Amino acid sequence: MKKNILILYTLVIAGVLSACEPRIDFDEGQWGDTAFITNVNIFTLQADEHELQEFYENEELTPARRRLIISTGNAVIEDENFTATVTVPASADLSRAGIIINHQSMRVEPVGDTPVAGIISDLSEKNFVYKLVSADGTTHDWVIRIVDGQ
Repeated sequence: MKKNILILYTLVIAGVLSACEPRIDFDEGQWGDTAFITNVNIFTLQADEHELQEFYENEELTPARRRLIISTGNAVIEDENFTATVTVPASADLSRAGIIINHQSMRVEPVGDTPVAGIISDLSEKNFVYKLVSADGTTHDWVIRIVDGQ
């Protein structure tokens, strides 16, 4: 009896483990080169009049922050040269700002001293290089330029 239960248990475990394998391999590389930028925005954080309740030992309220887009219009995208030019007001403080990159690639990597996208940092340099990687392995180094508007 114990031997039958052990055999049944082994068959159930083997069936469950074999059912966990993927049934279809999805080849994301079939879409080709997708390492292209569609838009770029520059943002900063703005203090909001609301406060967030934090449930810690002290019962102080935390000031709320929200992301405020400071770039104007859409970025000028040049797919042939792999450049994106984004315009910000001349009065914009880029010492505490971040970059939002809209893309269809699998990964975006900063190159060299370029700050990580989506994180507040110093963008005063105004020229940054990001490597975009497609699912098929194609890579493009994109230059993002920030220019002052009127």
